[in-house]
Amino acid sequence: MPTHLAHDPRSAAKVAPALTDTGRRALEARIDRLRTDVLDPLRPHLIGPERDERDVAEFERALAEIERLQAVIAASVELPKPPTGKRARVAPGALVEILDVSGDKVRVRPVHPEEATIDDERISWDSPLGRAIMGAAVGDLVEVPSPRGAWTCEVLRITR
Repeated sequence: MPTHLAHDPRSAAKVAPALTDTGRRALEARIDRLRTDVLDPLRPHLIGPERDERDVAEFERALAEIERLQAVIAASVELPKPPTGKRARVAPGALVEILDVSGDKVRVRPVHPEEATIDDERISWDSPLGRAIMGAAVGDLVEVPSPRGAWTCEVLRITR
């Protein structure tokens, strides 16, 4: 089986964040939740003699997070559909099945770090595993660095 040398997708991420449709919708939903669950309840506590600076600080943190997420969405580009078939290589947004060191089959989807927390399948393409599998093909063995020492996994399948 061929051994794969990883490449670094971060250079493309610096130009414009690439988000999946699901990731974009999840970030928009997070903005909505911040508005309704944090900003709206805090508004009445920002004026008057009962004003608490902790509420003001929380309001400002939520506003800053909303602005940051809106900037990510505004600057983002849609990820192209990852290629499938014999010539497929792991690309952002692809669903990848790997065989890990314990012999377990694990499914991961390397995505922009902003959407990596959406579900258990998504991982940041900037994580050690994400960097290791980017560009790999089915059958490739990839080495994943970790604090306890590198480990090897095999790319079993690449789908959308």
